[in-house]
Amino acid sequence: MRQSPYRRENKPLNAEINVVPYIDVMLVLLVIFMVTAPMLTTGVDVDLPKEQTNTMSQQQLPIIISLTGSGEIFISYENNIDMPISEPELINTLSNLQMQNNNTGAPPIQVMINADQNNQYGAVMALMANLQQAGIEKVGLLTGSPLPPPKLQ
Repeated sequence: MRQSPYRRENKPLNAEINVVPYIDVMLVLLVIFMVTAPMLTTGVDVDLPKEQTNTMSQQQLPIIISLTGSGEIFISYENNIDMPISEPELINTLSNLQMQNNNTGAPPIQVMINADQNNQYGAVMALMANLQQAGIEKVGLLTGSPLPPPKLQ
């Protein structure tokens, strides 16, 4: 007896995974990430604090620049404590201190900003721009200890 041309052949089941679609998806994702990654790296270069921080060197005390909520600037260094100072004087003073440090071969001066929490963001950024003009490369921000959480009764 002759077999019918319309009859299906019973092939054994194929239990292998077809990985070609997965490879295609992975290649598309790779291209997307390669295109978008350079766009994510633009922005301001910020030196973020790490989990474990180093203690400040005891050889040299930091210069503390205080910025009040009303915009007044004070500087504390060596024997000068909370001396009121204008922006141009601040740049000159820090430039001179930086030059003295460079001449003696000491490590770069450490500057800490002690700003009032009610200061405008622009005022703190203007102060940091002045520090950059004076040649200061690294600046730290001082904070107070956090308040304890309220006790639940």
